[in-house]
Amino acid sequence: MRHTGRQGPPAETADEQRSGPAGAGGPGRAQVPVVVIGAGKVAHAAHLREMRDLPQLIRPAAVIDPDPAHRAALMAGFDRVAVCTSAEEAVWAGAQAALVLSPWWTHRDAVTGCLEAGLPVLCEKPVSLDLAEIDELIAAERRTGVPVTAGYMKRHDPVVQLFVEHCRDNAATARRISVDIHDPNAPHLVDHLVPYPAPPYGPQPPPAREALARALGPGASGTQAEVYARGLGGSLIHQVNIVHAALEGTGRTLHGSLEHSVQWAGGSAVSCRWRPDDELLVEVSHLRLPEHHRYRETIEFTGTDSVATLSLPSPYARDEGATLHIDTWEPDTGAATRTTHRSGPAVTGFREQLRAWTRSIAWSAGSDGGPPAPRRGIWPLPGLREVRADTLAVREAALRLT
Repeated sequence: MRHTGRQGPPAETADEQRSGPAGAGGPGRAQVPVVVIGAGKVAHAAHLREMRDLPQLIRPAAVIDPDPAHRAALMAGFDRVAVCTSAEEAVWAGAQAALVLSPWWTHRDAVTGCLEAGLPVLCEKPVSLDLAEIDELIAAERRTGVPVTAGYMKRHDPVVQLFVEHCRDNAATARRISVDIHDPNAPHLVDHLVPYPAPPYGPQPPPAREALARALGPGASGTQAEVYARGLGGSLIHQVNIVHAALEGTGRTLHGSLEHSVQWAGGSAVSCRWRPDDELLVEVSHLRLPEHHRYRETIEFTGTDSVATLSLPSPYARDEGATLHIDTWEPDTGAATRTTHRSGPAVTGFREQLRAWTRSIAWSAGSDGGPPAPRRGIWPLPGLREVRADTLAVREAALRLT
């Protein structure tokens, strides 16, 4: 059986969502029923929490997860959720798209099954850290004609989009892009959002270690695999994607321009530097610092006549948003101007990602019968080719760690 995602009425805008009635969408709106594959920590701490607040846009019609406690916790928060064991079963249960939120080393089989069943996919990052698996998914996407969207939720924050647009508009003047992350990665960030005891931070499970060995090759050390799975592939791959988005159209890429990659503090800290050309340096650092108790992320673009500084809170935070300061100088007088943009409370990347994704698979047929016109920073959604470029860069950094 083959089933394709419905092209129906549009997902509502933020204002429409706030004013509309709870429950199913009204006239001219679509509620996308999805199968949730993997009802673990990230599902409960982020996606399901947003889905409860966006009932007109999206609802879980089915769940696939081997853990009965995970399934029960999801089903306690939503009505009429079927327990399934395959994407084909989920289609019979009414699913028209899929959220793949299971551990990354399960993504290839989960996403492939969804594509074969005709279900458009939103897959959490990292989609895979194995280039061979990514190539298989690209081939499956091409063969089935069903799209895969990568879960780079930061890209959907409107303030992050403004940062990317500033970088693109000023690419000719770019001299340095820097990323600095202080990540507690501590239980207090998400434990209160998960309705069962979250697994402790600890060694990679055996399936993850086996997948990392395949992804990096037999010569990789245990430290390289650990840093690849966490500091690089688990976190910084988000920011590498933002850098790649900022450099789009310039011919600059990170892979092949790595100058150094270092780890310290037992692999809990990593820093990389790329030099795409003689004019531009890109530096990224991720530090796991449980003692800080608060997540801090800063991305800065420095050009010859502007500095754009983007500050992001924890991705699970709702009480604070992203902030972007853009400083420019008049070439003749040197007079400085600062423009500030802020995301409002609850304007999270996870929420805006769900809005953009549902909009991409359920749209109003206009006069030309097609989807809405592309908007800068949003369309097209991040896909598997971006995933491949990002993975090439962080894999090279992992294999050259010193």
